Amino acid sequence: MKITLVTLNFNGAGSTIKLLESLQNQTDSDFSIIVADNGSDDLPELRDYCAGKTIQLLENGANLGFAGGNNPALAQAFKNKANWAVLINNDTWVESDFIARLKANLGPKKGLVGLPLHEGLKTAFAGRIDWLKPTLKHIYDPDDLKDENELFYPIGGGMAISEEAYEKLGGLDEKYFLYFEDADYAEQARAAGIEIGFIGDPFIHHSVSSTTGKLGSPLLLRYHYRNALYFNFKNAPIIQKIGAIGWSVFIFGKQIFKLLAGEHLAESKAIIAGLVDFYQERMGYISRKIKVGLECEQIEDEIWGVGKIVTKLLENIAARPELEKDFEFHLYFKKEIPDLSFLNNPVFHKKIIAQPFEHKSFVLYYYLLLPIQLWFDRLNVMFFPNYMLPVIFFGRSAVMLTEDIYYEMRSKQQKLQHRLAYRVFATWAAWQANRIMAISETSKKELIRLFDIEPDRIFVNQLGIDPYQPTIKNEDGPFLLFVGQAFPRRHLKESVLAYEKIVSDFPGLKFIVVGPDKYDPPIKNIIRDINSRLGYEAVIWHSRVSQEELYYLYSEASAVVYISSREAFGLPPLEGLAQGSVPVVADNALSREIFGENAFFVSNPDSIDMTADALREAMTNSARREKIKEHASGIVSRYTWPAHTDRFIEMIKTTTEHD
Repeated sequence: MKITLVTLNFNGAGSTIKLLESLQNQTDSDFSIIVADNGSDDLPELRDYCAGKTIQLLENGANLGFAGGNNPALAQAFKNKANWAVLINNDTWVESDFIARLKANLGPKKGLVGLPLHEGLKTAFAGRIDWLKPTLKHIYDPDDLKDENELFYPIGGGMAISEEAYEKLGGLDEKYFLYFEDADYAEQARAAGIEIGFIGDPFIHHSVSSTTGKLGSPLLLRYHYRNALYFNFKNAPIIQKIGAIGWSVFIFGKQIFKLLAGEHLAESKAIIAGLVDFYQERMGYISRKIKVGLECEQIEDEIWGVGKIVTKLLENIAARPELEKDFEFHLYFKKEIPDLSFLNNPVFHKKIIAQPFEHKSFVLYYYLLLPIQLWFDRLNVMFFPNYMLPVIFFGRSAVMLTEDIYYEMRSKQQKLQHRLAYRVFATWAAWQANRIMAISETSKKELIRLFDIEPDRIFVNQLGIDPYQPTIKNEDGPFLLFVGQAFPRRHLKESVLAYEKIVSDFPGLKFIVVGPDKYDPPIKNIIRDINSRLGYEAVIWHSRVSQEELYYLYSEASAVVYISSREAFGLPPLEGLAQGSVPVVADNALSREIFGENAFFVSNPDSIDMTADALREAMTNSARREKIKEHASGIVSRYTWPAHTDRFIEMIKTTTEHD
């Protein structure tokens, strides 16, 4: 009789070696050993032990679960002409006459045979199948095996598989990954007319659940409930298969009630996740990676504001291959996935939220279809950069919020439906989001004041700027520069009128504007009138330029003018400073936070005369300009997109640390 023992190692080399030591001291040495390793960190220790011994080590290279890990070894055992392959847990040991007694007791047997596992004070002789139960029970009284009304199975930690049985059944079902594989194998054998038997000797001495216990209770529950449903639908009699649907509904409702009552939240979420996994056919390994969702509608078209923040965050995530080990980033789009090369990184899982209409409604996407999809995707945390949290989203959330939205929801310049949406969903975010992302310390203070948010719910994640060296030149002569969406609070109108007051002192000086006109009514008529009065195109407006052109403009501008009376951060003057231009900004808390004394300040942004004075000084005060440029590198170094990404990842970790 040719016997091959098969054991599976996953980060348990110490236990595996203890088993192998007990097998090295057998009175009957006529048997083979195959150790399958599931991509363990301690594989080198196992290699060292097996070197020079008659032990075959199969390296699977990844954690394939119980079935997936053992199946290659089973195939190898029978390829080597074994009569019996015996699955034995690695966290076990056997006595010196184990093989001799095993051969004696297997002699008259066929099919599948269960070996007894001695678990401390008692011995498990088999497992018992109970339909519509999330767990399987072990049988500790051998007399119970005589009950013909019960279904029993050999426990996977001590199961002998004959050559004839393997030829009919093949390997174990790898969809389970963990739990129920042994019971399933027995039911498949029973259906194929293969004999199932049990022996009372020899014992395998077993430490109970030393491997699976490392996974944590909620994860075990998720495997149990998912696999129980799969096992029942695959193997149970028809009446139990029908009953499994009702059982699922009952269990789901029970866990929802517990969640509402605030009881055993982690366990209930895990059970619900297991049910959802089964019905969505998500079998196999349950990833322990942190699943992070990001709403990405803002990067589908022209990228400004929030879209730029999302773009830079995703670019920097894609540049860090080490994140794929611990994270999955799920990106959600309204109508299309933009053609951005960094989105092809395997760390990103992209999904368009389908709508049945040709016109893709933001309202339908954001407030209804997206949160419904998120119910099923079982994320650890969802990041909403767009200031608003859908009311029907019940998962863990992080929301970027700025004080701007507080004023937008009260602005008569906003359409009524927009004001209502901001008032409902931004306020809901302030109340309900697990974490609020503010983009400056000044903004955090304003959010606390305006929305009455607890300070410890807000984390500050300043924005970043790009180190960039432009190579093109397409503007002649000196010019002032405004970049960004032109809102009244950014005082572009006052800025160009102030420019008109000083331009005669600086022949050839132009004012270049880059960005969309968000004034109501638009201010392009004012600019046309200024150009008419000056007699040439002094104020030049570009709705959009390439990144190369933008950074050229930054590098050549005499000053970046961005006199915003209210801003959560305001990137353009900082980006300009990084390229060598000086900032002209409003004298407020945010400007002082970022620039300190290193800018030209306007104390009253509504005053055209004060703005004109600041512009004139920015053009003429050479000593001040040089001082600002000397301090530029120190200021700029504090604001980088890699640092922004670091803080974002740390926020995700701390938000999900109790999962």
